[in-house]
Amino acid sequence: MSKEKKKNEKGISFINWFVTLIFSWLPAVNILFFIFTIAFARTRSKRNYAIAGLVLALILAIAASVMIFWFSDTVVGWLKSILPETTPAQ
Repeated sequence: MSKEKKKNEKGISFINWFVTLIFSWLPAVNILFFIFTIAFARTRSKRNYAIAGLVLALILAIAASVMIFWFSDTVVGWLKSILPETTPAQ
């Protein structure tokens, strides 16, 4: 990388990264945050982080959906076995 390009790139502050991490941890908000960050990020590192986060979130969502589809009967059976039979409260 040339010296001129290094001078033009700004670093990202601690507060900026901290806010980014907070938004990345919030369910459902993180997907929207990653999409907006990909579209409007000023630095390459922030854009790359958002792309990686979006790909990871999509992979985890697909994996969770597949697990729920395949193991839903097992989970329901397990829950029925551990929940005691009770009468509804009046």
